Amino acid sequence: MAYREVWSVQVLEVIRRWQTGESQRTIARATGLSRNTVGKYVRTAVAAGVSSSQAPPAEDLLAGLLRKNQPGPSPGAIPAPLAALLEGQHSQIEAWVSKEHLQLTRIHELLIREGLSVSYTTLRRFVRQAGLSKAPRSTVRMADWPPGEAAEMDFGRLGTLVDRATGKRRVIWALVIVLLYSRHQFVWPLERQTLEEVIAGLEAAWRIL
Repeated sequence: MAYREVWSVQVLEVIRRWQTGESQRTIARATGLSRNTVGKYVRTAVAAGVSSSQAPPAEDLLAGLLRKNQPGPSPGAIPAPLAALLEGQHSQIEAWVSKEHLQLTRIHELLIREGLSVSYTTLRRFVRQAGLSKAPRSTVRMADWPPGEAAEMDFGRLGTLVDRATGKRRVIWALVIVLLYSRHQFVWPLERQTLEEVIAGLEAAWRIL
């Protein structure tokens, strides 16, 4: 079944507009999403504790909102038949990882030689979910920045537009700038991620933010 992929930039825009008091109908018209999709993200955000008077959702909550729109089984789930095959090799995989310190790429090759045909991604998920991988390094929280001192910048894909002259589809990107203190977000659409277009976006953000 076909579905329309929703990007993190769009989800943030839905929540931002909802927090400013716009109706779901207005948000759907402005973002190009269906009213059902907009309503689903708003309900999920409210259930997660996001209110109309607080800052936009954090990255972990945003990832959860995005997963709500994905079809099929939950992301990261290993199909039962493959999980059973890998579980049968649990002891061997554990020895390769903890005792022989083999890389997963090498373990993947060895499993294929033994007739166990699974993708590398599936193997990596199994090792992580079985607790065989090394513990992730602890993270250190950055100190809060004072107002106007720092911002985060990233790119995201907004979608495609059809060129009326040529009939070809063009990818439209977004330069996303988020102020670290207020979490206020600025989005600048661009056709190419060139230095000139990035500078134009930064100059526009400087005037607005």
